[in-house]
Amino acid sequence: MRLDTYSGAPVDFSAYLVDPAEVIIAGQNRAPRPLDTARRKPVVRWRFSPPRGQLFESSDVVVPIGSDEGFFVIEARRGDAVQQVWINRTHIGLLTKVSPDGLLVWAVDLRTGRPAPAVNIEFLVGTELVERKTDANGFVVWRDLVHRPVFALAEANAARAFVSILPQAPPAGSVVGIRLESAAARAGSPVHFAGFARRHSSGVFKPASGAVRVSLSGDGRTLAATTVTLDASGAFDGSLDVPSTAEAGDYAVLATAAAGVGGTSVHVDAAADVALAITNPCPCDPSKGVLPSIVATRGGAPAPGIVVRVDVVRTPHIVPPGGDESVRWGTTVVYSADLRTGNDGRAPVTLAAPTDGLDSTYGIRATTTGATATARIAVPNARIALDVEAAAAIVDPGQPVAFDVRGFNATDGAPAPGANVHLHLSHGSTVQDQDVQLDARGYARAIFHDVSLGSNLALADATVDGRRILDATTVTVEPSALSVTAASDASAVTIALDAARYRVGARITVRAEAPGAIGDALITLEGARTYVMRVGVTAGGVATATLDLGDPQGDVRISAAFVRNGAIAVGSIAVPIDGPGHPRLTEVALDRAAYSSGENAHATIHDGDLNAPATYAIRIADGVESGPALFDDASAVLASGGTTSQNPASENPTWHAYVAPASSKASDIFAAEQATKVSTDLPTLGVAAPHTMLWRVERNAGETFDVIVPKEPGHYILSVMKISDNGCVGAASTSFDVR
Repeated sequence: MRLDTYSGAPVDFSAYLVDPAEVIIAGQNRAPRPLDTARRKPVVRWRFSPPRGQLFESSDVVVPIGSDEGFFVIEARRGDAVQQVWINRTHIGLLTKVSPDGLLVWAVDLRTGRPAPAVNIEFLVGTELVERKTDANGFVVWRDLVHRPVFALAEANAARAFVSILPQAPPAGSVVGIRLESAAARAGSPVHFAGFARRHSSGVFKPASGAVRVSLSGDGRTLAATTVTLDASGAFDGSLDVPSTAEAGDYAVLATAAAGVGGTSVHVDAAADVALAITNPCPCDPSKGVLPSIVATRGGAPAPGIVVRVDVVRTPHIVPPGGDESVRWGTTVVYSADLRTGNDGRAPVTLAAPTDGLDSTYGIRATTTGATATARIAVPNARIALDVEAAAAIVDPGQPVAFDVRGFNATDGAPAPGANVHLHLSHGSTVQDQDVQLDARGYARAIFHDVSLGSNLALADATVDGRRILDATTVTVEPSALSVTAASDASAVTIALDAARYRVGARITVRAEAPGAIGDALITLEGARTYVMRVGVTAGGVATATLDLGDPQGDVRISAAFVRNGAIAVGSIAVPIDGPGHPRLTEVALDRAAYSSGENAHATIHDGDLNAPATYAIRIADGVESGPALFDDASAVLASGGTTSQNPASENPTWHAYVAPASSKASDIFAAEQATKVSTDLPTLGVAAPHTMLWRVERNAGETFDVIVPKEPGHYILSVMKISDNGCVGAASTSFDVR
């Protein structure tokens, strides 16, 4: 166990054997049960002395209960100050797979890693207990969708294991996806949209037919609405006019078709007598700062003498496409001032070059009476950018800390595989270093152990094309009682597949690895239900299996579970499927990387579905779009519905087994000293809304199309969303230059 103390005074411990019903609670948000130990006889008593001094210390305390199994309440006492926690000592591990189509329970012996057959499991269904036994592979399969259990308790002699089963939503009868030409619009201007509707039929998402209603809503009312017809691929497109009187803010864009609803948002900038705009001077030299300008016009002519409030926020990162666009570590206000436009209607803004060596993204907001403008300017230090994020922002002491590292093209967001990245984790003079290599998707994971208590700075750096690239974040190590969060789950289970994409009905060869694992491994193919289950022998921490893909639906993944260090470690990987109604892995390629002004560019779609009739939404912009207008993740709605794994025997449980002492004259030191919440109400970066040079929606029966490149020199992003007649949807982006 872990004991947290603020002094070195001895602590007296007692262990009591209890019934599970005395301590188990359903749900994380319910208060722990009180347990009175005054009339109970402990199975063992012992004393522990923390390190001397009046400092916070986390100590590992050995519980001397030998090989006994069961539920134990451990009581720590210093005079009248008492604290309790309960533990379940068991050799049975339970892993559940919960899907809309049923429930799978796998029971495994945590001592040997072998499946546990003939284990009695009691399921709570309504108010009744239903008893089942595991088969030779340790499985119990539950297919009764009407009478679903909410709790399971396994028993084998004195050993017991339990799981509180999460509810699962039924599969969607229909889904709707919608994306916008731009994530921002000005009051009085149109909002162009494109999307698709899919109806669930015979286990497959197929193109819906009929009409779709698209509306713009905000402040509890509908500002605009239109109805358009779905085409042969279930696609739709059109536009909504934003009222000229609309106030600045974020509005919902909702699409309703085939009894399904999809939605996104659009940021509206107000425009009254005066209209504001922000110039983007980049690409910029990061060593010389950024010089945007605020432009005010009246009736299309320059508006001099206008007082404009300008606020600029800098985040020391390049936000990756599809990444979390909320306030990130290091985000600060770097400029806030009132400016007056000159005779040309312009007010220049000078943003000094940062000195921290990190990339920069600036969010700019300009406001004047009745008018607003927002912009986002990215200033990378090199062609490639890094993104490092902690798997959990707050981690318990003693738990491993995991970081996900991503490398991508700073201009168009394309993956940057193969780069060697160095991670440096520091807390004062305590440092740890680790090297990782980005895989074919531009991803890597690093895990650190024995991380110092408090705030730790993580720095990721690499050298690309002779230039150093950096990204940074923080992670806090503190007791969960103080942070009211769960421990991190940093189990290092890696899974490799034998192909980058698969057709329906193919066979998949899987190689799963968990160093230090013993016994057998459970490998499953999961989606709207658990389709395939394989139990295979682990050799040197590696297990392999060959699975028949069939035509699974939903969020299709391969999952692997191993027994390691007396716990179950689980990992999973997505399976790209080329088949009707699935998200389609898609790439777009141009015949050249650079063009002359006004030339014709020839684009080719690579998605394994040659000459399939489809509707194409095509956009050319002078930057990368953000959320509402980002095509790349539009097909994710087709992966709705999947299997949820629950692992109460994990290496890092997501719950903590507290008990409330029946009588104590001192509270838990952390319950009495909850962390002070500090307001971080900083202006956000706002949406990325580059200028759209081309917006086109068309039918296409081939794999190629042509576009005319912009006349102005610069760097541009071509984005394509392909909505196919067979129900699948894919999207991709690439970049090119005009000289």
